[in-house]
Amino acid sequence: MHNYRFKRQTSRIGIFAGVTADALRQTTPPVRADHISDRVWLDTSRVTDGFRGTSLQLSRNEVGWLRTGLRHVADDITRAEATGHIIVVIHALEIVEVDYLEAALAPAIAGWAALEFGFTNRPAEIRLDDQTSEYVVCWTG
Repeated sequence: MHNYRFKRQTSRIGIFAGVTADALRQTTPPVRADHISDRVWLDTSRVTDGFRGTSLQLSRNEVGWLRTGLRHVADDITRAEATGHIIVVIHALEIVEVDYLEAALAPAIAGWAALEFGFTNRPAEIRLDDQTSEYVVCWTG
């Protein structure tokens, strides 16, 4: 089990989100997990607050951003794990309300996966889209 913290500070905003997760490996597809890619799955069924140890109920948007981050690195994960199914189990999130954007979960879980599976983490930036007024994640490299 590893923890990864995504942090960015600009002159306009500070962004922070931490993820503690584990990768389970099995030969058959899981019964209860979100399908990310051919062999990668996401389990958000028992997430706790990483600071308080209390249960967290993730919003649909938060799960969506975790899915986005895992989808971005799913090919890297399957290259690192030649066989079987990989279930990424989210154990805890570290959220500081003043610096939290749901979008930060995508680069946080992608960074966790790079650490867990030993591939290079690609830098990510979060920006506000001027036309939609929604945050977007942009990976570079």
